Amino acid sequence: MGKPFGDELKKIPSTVKWAEKQDVNSLSHFMFEEGNRTPLICIGSGGSFSACHFAAQLFQKQNGVIGVAMTPLQLMYSGAEIIRSNKLLFISASGKNKDILNAIKYGLKFNEAGMFSLTLHDKNPILELLKNRQNVQNWCKEIPTGKDGFLATNSLVATFVLLNKSYNLARNGDIPNLLNNYKVSDESPAKDKSLIFSKKSIDELATMDNFFILYGGFGESVAWDIESKLTEAALGSVLISDYRNFGHGRHHWFAKHKVNSCIIALVTPIERDLAYKTIDSMPKDIPVYYIESEMESSQASIDLLIKSFFFVENLGIARSIDPGRPGVPSFGRKLYNLNYFKLTNKILPNQCTCELAVKRKIGFLEEKSDDLFELYSNAYHKFIHRLNKIKFTTIAFDYDGTLSAKDLASRYTKILREDIKEELLKLLRKGVKIAIATGRGKSVGEIFKNSIDKCFWSQIKIGYYNGACILPLGEEEQIDNWKCQTFDEELKVMENELKKRLSDYCINLKLEERCLQLSIEGNMSRGLSNIVYESCCEIIWDKQLDNIRVWRSSHSMDVVVYNKASKLFVVEDPKKTLCIGDYGSIEGNDYELLSNHNSLSVDKVSKKIDSCWNIAPSGISGLDATLFYLNHLIVDEGTFKCKFKI
Repeated sequence: MGKPFGDELKKIPSTVKWAEKQDVNSLSHFMFEEGNRTPLICIGSGGSFSACHFAAQLFQKQNGVIGVAMTPLQLMYSGAEIIRSNKLLFISASGKNKDILNAIKYGLKFNEAGMFSLTLHDKNPILELLKNRQNVQNWCKEIPTGKDGFLATNSLVATFVLLNKSYNLARNGDIPNLLNNYKVSDESPAKDKSLIFSKKSIDELATMDNFFILYGGFGESVAWDIESKLTEAALGSVLISDYRNFGHGRHHWFAKHKVNSCIIALVTPIERDLAYKTIDSMPKDIPVYYIESEMESSQASIDLLIKSFFFVENLGIARSIDPGRPGVPSFGRKLYNLNYFKLTNKILPNQCTCELAVKRKIGFLEEKSDDLFELYSNAYHKFIHRLNKIKFTTIAFDYDGTLSAKDLASRYTKILREDIKEELLKLLRKGVKIAIATGRGKSVGEIFKNSIDKCFWSQIKIGYYNGACILPLGEEEQIDNWKCQTFDEELKVMENELKKRLSDYCINLKLEERCLQLSIEGNMSRGLSNIVYESCCEIIWDKQLDNIRVWRSSHSMDVVVYNKASKLFVVEDPKKTLCIGDYGSIEGNDYELLSNHNSLSVDKVSKKIDSCWNIAPSGISGLDATLFYLNHLIVDEGTFKCKFKI
């Protein structure tokens, strides 16, 4: 089992070149743009766990929000609420170990904040598990070097480079040449740091049993990787610490076990002075191996990682162990393949629908309130009971995030997804009316014309530009005439004031005048989106713009003349119309639509107890939640009823 470690190291330059050429836009978008104010949990095992630490660090650096690395079992023990409310990034080169598959199963069961898998081998079990889960994104390309040996090498380097490229895309930065000098120094800081291991140092390594790894900044993920490799290949026992935590008692190891113990110091320019001062404070007879990088920022992690591989190679030479094929005992294989999924069910039991729906309404409370929970629980049961009794004639949908997936690719598709199209056709064939309320223009009408037979067009009406222009399907040409109307004066004030207050940033924003609506679009991170949204709210107050409101969607913002533009305008008979949308919270562009008493959300909800409930199962959101709702409708001639469990 395995491959010669030295042979794998020879392939690293080609691996770096391959990874640097890959398109990582989807990965970058997930990590640094999509919901980037939501914390990220990076999940992986073995060598991939090192990459998880790197990914979490990059996420924190760019977004200013906590990111954390977890093993699959740590994720399971973290609890359903943590899994539900945080973004999850799963990293696995092969995509087939039981631990990562089990973690993904629990992610599918509970997560509502977004999931992404990163793998490096085609046709792996993770892809098979996710093939029908459109709400989970994935990045998978076959790495040219094939499967690693016993230790993660080329796949890990590739993963680091892919993550780093994603990070630099978000920062609009260039990626410097990583193919520099991979040599490791065993000399003191004052001497040349590009020396290869000498015979003397290899002889000295042979006497070392205990390795204390010190790191700072971008050395952390590499420290974890050295620990992983030395332990997995049985090359030595390892302790790790950052340079200052080492000063809080951990140094005492060397007072009692100095013999056969050494320090591995990971050093980059940012912590070099601290590293040297720390080492200088230690007894001079403690061997120190410096693995250093002259690179700044995240590139230093990749440089240190590759250099650390050569340290591992030389330690293997000293031990007469090939790290790439150290020999695996039978009990090791048994442990790796342990089947334990059923044993974890008690860790994460199923939540009842009522409890989950109430938690979506009230969120996480610092102090438990039984009275509040009881209030919403009773309201939930009344809501479902009432909804199931009504005979509806019309169903009204938001479009983006409700009838289409939220990813960038889905936003620009020209047709409805096949499964949602079939569910809508079931309603149309029975004579049920469909209303669509969207902030977009004629593109939504074109999507429906491309997807739905013309014989059903008369049953469909679309409220364009947040309900300001309502037309039957097939009459999109009238939108151009509607857009010729004079642009609202208060909206013009808003546009001009935005350009003044956010002049530098507005260069990257698209402000589009649409008669009764000012659309604000652009590649906005969540943080920048908050700035724009709050600026709009301040302008409305400061300038006393009494007739306009600002609504947020998952991808843009619309400022509308509220008494002339409302998604509720598509609802002719509120008592016989079921409304479904995705952004029902107070700032969301579906807030008005989902204020109708008969309304369901597929994502965000308001605090109202008599409307806008999200009753989808745990782990189901967006388009998949819409499908869940539609599958619980009983359709008759011209009408339908809901059949949800109470």
